[in-house]
Amino acid sequence: MPGSDNADLTPDDVQEATRTLVRLTRYIRSNPDANDLLPYLVPLVDKYDGAVVRLSQTLHEVNRYFYGKPELAGGDKLDYFWGVYSDASEFLLEYNKLDWQLNAVRSELRRETAAPIRQAESTP
Repeated sequence: MPGSDNADLTPDDVQEATRTLVRLTRYIRSNPDANDLLPYLVPLVDKYDGAVVRLSQTLHEVNRYFYGKPELAGGDKLDYFWGVYSDASEFLLEYNKLDWQLNAVRSELRRETAAPIRQAESTP
């Protein structure tokens, strides 16, 4: 898909995305408040546009690209390569269900936040 979105793409751009995920991992390891963490999770696991879904699509396209090269067609190594990228793509796509779990987390956080307020209101 040639176009302006990828015209100026560089390997450094991909490396920057990787560095951002490393920073996110460090942030999560710092044990932030769950309410502070949630905004970071939304773009990561969004079922339509999240990083997990996009990585799955990227791996699928890498597989499609190399499998579509007639000069590389056939052979055990290419079949193995195709299988690994295809499996990884499908595996990641299964994680689009993580998006649905964020609603449950949000609800639980709201419930926990509201509980002390309700308890204080009922105390004479």
